[in-house]
Amino acid sequence: MSNFDFQDLPNFTLGGITLNHEERTVIKSALDVKCQDEKLAKLCLWGKIYGVNKDYYVAQGFADHETWFTRKYFYSLDLVNWLQLNNVTNDEMIRIFEIQSRFYGDPAYEYPLPPKETPDETLPTTLAEEPEQDASPMILNEEKRLAGVVALINYEALVVPRGAFYRNALGELKPNPSFEGLPKSQMNHLTSYFHFRAGYNGNKKSMLERAQFFDETIDVLQPLSEDEPRGMWALQVERGGTVAILRNLIWPGFTFFHTSTPPKWGSIYIGTGQRNGSIGYML
Repeated sequence: MSNFDFQDLPNFTLGGITLNHEERTVIKSALDVKCQDEKLAKLCLWGKIYGVNKDYYVAQGFADHETWFTRKYFYSLDLVNWLQLNNVTNDEMIRIFEIQSRFYGDPAYEYPLPPKETPDETLPTTLAEEPEQDASPMILNEEKRLAGVVALINYEALVVPRGAFYRNALGELKPNPSFEGLPKSQMNHLTSYFHFRAGYNGNKKSMLERAQFFDETIDVLQPLSEDEPRGMWALQVERGGTVAILRNLIWPGFTFFHTSTPPKWGSIYIGTGQRNGSIGYML
């Protein structure tokens, strides 16, 4: 799985990401205690979102080592008290996507959102959507927005190296015990890194694509090379080709690393929690 380990901070510094000594000490001890209280198999730092008044620290927990896409998330403003984030609905996620302002650092802060647009009265009734039952503005608090932004970043930016996972005969996603890291010749190619999210169907590839660079046993997730727009990922190789650093330009602040000796990888997000919607004009 792709997560953060404090021992890997020297690799993250290659991408401009670091935490001060106080943050490292307090977070590590606080998450150890929280992990035991919640009876989780693992609890690690997910990232940090800067707020106008206070910053949010976010951690992700795993109930076991087999449930890869089911996680619990916790946030803290003081690094001592960690509160669980609730899941958001599809309607809430759509409205969260529309918010472009900075986080304030107050979980109770409410974002007043305009009501959904009513259908055009000039359209025929067969084409116009039914009117909303409630046209009052939707109110979203910042805690709900925080949960939505974390989910969006995970969907668009969470990464694992090619070959780290495979699907068994039952179609279950499993870690590859024989994975020894990417070869140096492949570390600087986006085809060697996959989105760590469910729903990918490799059967949609053409026969030519499957013949050139496709292995049914390990190509079980979507490669970053298929992302649009082209150039949304910045890939660099450091330390003589032994460490790869990936940065997502749609979510500035998301950094991923991978080393082949030993075979390790991880990611962290440290940013404002604002999606870069102007990426198409910047490339």
